[in-house]
Amino acid sequence: MKYQTWFGVITIVLSSTLLTACDSKVKRDFKAGCQAGGLDRSTCGCIYDKVEAHYSPEFMEKMADVTVRETMQPPEDFNVVMANAVQQCQS
Repeated sequence: MKYQTWFGVITIVLSSTLLTACDSKVKRDFKAGCQAGGLDRSTCGCIYDKVEAHYSPEFMEKMADVTVRETMQPPEDFNVVMANAVQQCQS
């Protein structure tokens, strides 16, 4: 159940919009949603980088695309990867 919550959070995070300097639109959107959830910018950037490194930039773009995300089943380890990234970046 806890991991389903993380998937919901990442969905919201990837869907939100706010512009910042130099990052891809997907990363900017992720960081904006993450910050709206109460984390600081550097922690949010760290989380994104770890998740992107585990999967790929293409995967992150697909997760940000609402039409793809609605039909896409996330990888089985997605919630674990996300939770680990959050834990590592907050320490």
